[in-house]
Amino acid sequence: MTDPPHVVARDPETNFLLVRAAEREEAGVYFNDPTGITFNRFGGDGIMDLLVGLLRRLDAVLVVPGGPTVIQRDEDQELLPAALRDEWPVVVARTGAEIDRAIRAS
Repeated sequence: MTDPPHVVARDPETNFLLVRAAEREEAGVYFNDPTGITFNRFGGDGIMDLLVGLLRRLDAVLVVPGGPTVIQRDEDQELLPAALRDEWPVVVARTGAEIDRAIRAS
């Protein structure tokens, strides 16, 4: 059994958290004012599940630079700005595993 995701380091000056979900599963998380959150160097089932939970709670969209835009529901596609909808693939993913597959396929 793995531990639940938890913060192992933080830097309030840069709005940074280092989050760990399991051994060798970490993500750098930056909070960008006013509405952006950036995950950096992330991977593993626990981190992907944390990411999908965060997207669900915030009713947010995941924009992968150079990759897909990940939405939670088909109807969310019409709410996307044209640049996200037309220039990059849009993928519906509801689980951490589905998000991982969408990123790897891009």
